[in-house]
Amino acid sequence: MTLKQHIAQSDGVLNRIPNGIIIIDLADRIMFINQRVRGELNIIGSLSENDILALNFTELLLLKEEDKDIFKQLKEEVLKTGKDVMLPKGAFILNKITNNIFPISGCLSPLFYDDNLEGYIFYFRNITNELTREYILNTALVRTKIYTWFLDIENGVFVLDPRYFDYLGIPKGPGNTLTMEQYTNLVHPDDRQKLADAFEIQFSGEDIYEDPVPFQILRGDGRWEWFEGQSTYIGKLSGLPYRLVGICTSIQAHKDTEAILINARKKAEESDKLKSAFIANMSHEIRTPLNAIVGFSNVLSSAYEELSQEERDEFIRLINSNNEHLLVLINDILDLSRIESGAMQYTFSKESINGLMADIFQCQSLNFSSDIDLKLELPSEEVSIITDAMRFKQVINNLINNARKFTTKGYVKFGIKSHDTDSVVIFVQDTGEGMKREDVEHIFERFYKVDSFKPGTGLGLPICETIINRFMGHIDVISEVGKGSCFEITLPLNACKILD
Repeated sequence: MTLKQHIAQSDGVLNRIPNGIIIIDLADRIMFINQRVRGELNIIGSLSENDILALNFTELLLLKEEDKDIFKQLKEEVLKTGKDVMLPKGAFILNKITNNIFPISGCLSPLFYDDNLEGYIFYFRNITNELTREYILNTALVRTKIYTWFLDIENGVFVLDPRYFDYLGIPKGPGNTLTMEQYTNLVHPDDRQKLADAFEIQFSGEDIYEDPVPFQILRGDGRWEWFEGQSTYIGKLSGLPYRLVGICTSIQAHKDTEAILINARKKAEESDKLKSAFIANMSHEIRTPLNAIVGFSNVLSSAYEELSQEERDEFIRLINSNNEHLLVLINDILDLSRIESGAMQYTFSKESINGLMADIFQCQSLNFSSDIDLKLELPSEEVSIITDAMRFKQVINNLINNARKFTTKGYVKFGIKSHDTDSVVIFVQDTGEGMKREDVEHIFERFYKVDSFKPGTGLGLPICETIINRFMGHIDVISEVGKGSCFEITLPLNACKILD
């Protein structure tokens, strides 16, 4: 029986094999193709049997340019070893009818007949779907921060996605590897035991650790980044694993969002507490001046004739003082309401800062005792600004009132610190109590009070900051306990004109 007859006799078996089979002779001429090649893969189409047998196999097998001589080398390797030899990655089969190609994976095996090498058997399968799935998966991985890895348990070596090294900015080991020790050194000390415990569960082969494990990895730039790892194991016949396979995903964005939400919740809780304290404080702050106004008014009306002129004047002064205090409280509450609703009104016009400051000085001088000097420092030249005069005065007056409230002796000084063609720096300085660093960090928060026993709403400075921001400026403060505070406001001279 000849080889061709033997192949023909085996036709039924060969046609039932699910992969493509092409038998070629030593000159690369096709001797046989199975039904998988003929029909399901449709690479031959409607060619006749004679046309098929006239084809040279090298007309169908397409390789990359750098592998164009590889088929000859494959045959030499088969001849030398007498064993199967795998095709290189990137091999294709050509459809002679449509001229379309598709990727394949396969091997070349020797065909012996009567102990002589008579040809080769080429086994292959169409891997289009596999490559498509791989491409989709790789595309998804590239567009996300998900990285694959496996751990060779016997050798203690991690093989990691090369993108992982690039993303973290750390040097790659040979073959994209890191030893267990090298990888452990990258893990945050707080997370090492947790990760080790997770691995031990899988090393034992008793269970699959399915729950994601959060841990931190040290980046090349020195920052810690949160990841979440998940893996399974591949086991031996004994049941013990020889390899762990898994993924790790960056969850830093999630952690950042979580921190923002926690901080927001904390601030909301603090704000609720401050609002509660504010409401309780307001009942006291409003009741105190009202009681004084009502009480002294009753005394004046019921015992006017019995009082001396000096006593009458003092009662009237106290009534006026409490009226002013009550008016400040009401104005702060109304301003807060306007800010919350976005209804704060501004009217911009060109104003002289020197003139505005002089007006403030004249009015404020009446409020200062002999123990505290009020000083005004202005340059000799006129400085003009586009601003809302009323809101401008509101800010400076508020800062001066605060300075006076916390100063028992020395001075309160305000004025223009510096200016140029574009901006001006205004200051309010005192020699009062000063503030702790932790108080300075919070003084622009609503309802916050450095001293809860001092009168006030805790709204003045937040309102000032809102107004200054509307003027496209910013406000800073330097303070030291026992030495006083200095507030500085930097304002553009013309920006508000554009806003208006």
